[in-house]
Amino acid sequence: MPERKLVQLGLLAAAMIAVGIDGAAASAATDQNGFHAELRMTSSVPNTPTGAILNLIRPNLPSGKPKTEAVGVFQLPQGRKVNLRAVPPCTKDDTTWQVEGPLACPNSFLGTGFVSLYSGFGPPVDPIDLDEQWYYAPSQIVALITAHGTKMPVLRVLHVNIKDATFTAELSNLPPGYPPGTTMAPKETDVRINRYVGPHGAFITTPPTCPPSRKWITTVALHYTDGTTDTVSDATPCHRTKERRAPNKRDRRPIPQRP
Repeated sequence: MPERKLVQLGLLAAAMIAVGIDGAAASAATDQNGFHAELRMTSSVPNTPTGAILNLIRPNLPSGKPKTEAVGVFQLPQGRKVNLRAVPPCTKDDTTWQVEGPLACPNSFLGTGFVSLYSGFGPPVDPIDLDEQWYYAPSQIVALITAHGTKMPVLRVLHVNIKDATFTAELSNLPPGYPPGTTMAPKETDVRINRYVGPHGAFITTPPTCPPSRKWITTVALHYTDGTTDTVSDATPCHRTKERRAPNKRDRRPIPQRP
């Protein structure tokens, strides 16, 4: 294993022990502070099952370290449906998740992700690349955080609460960073929630109609530990399906006969 990876994993493991490993619950938009966000559904057809993709790039502090996120709020478009009965929920606790990993509740699997963390030590320690495996729990989606390219051991469990079509992630108890008194901070996040359809329907369904703009608007708000907030809106293109009209007598034309 490369020396850089050994240093990263050693630092992250030590930080996890220090704070405990219990979890807590088209072109994208960029705001004036440099916060970049993309939140879109994977289907552009009304009233169809869909997945979702999320990409975040957080702005930097003057030190070059990313601003530390406290809470992320992700709002799907008006009119969409989130069916909390669609996916079999995993009811196991975080300790079981950490011990069993992906074997804990394979039927609750929803998608994968990636996140880069910055400790503040700079290269070659930063960035620390991590993978995410997403599962459904009652009224939540749960991420198992592991070293990049691995599925075990589980370093951390992250909970994202679901209410209506709003997904809220609280990033409490982040590992300690540098300088002392600070924590590590995520820089980039990529998540893909798969299109899921089960016996009880689809997990996420697109809105029933296309608005005149032919865009479904989503909103991402990141609240930082310094009390500031970045909010941006993104859009999923909406394509109206063509209606098939039954032929009537006026549509009938004589069939030309070959000479």
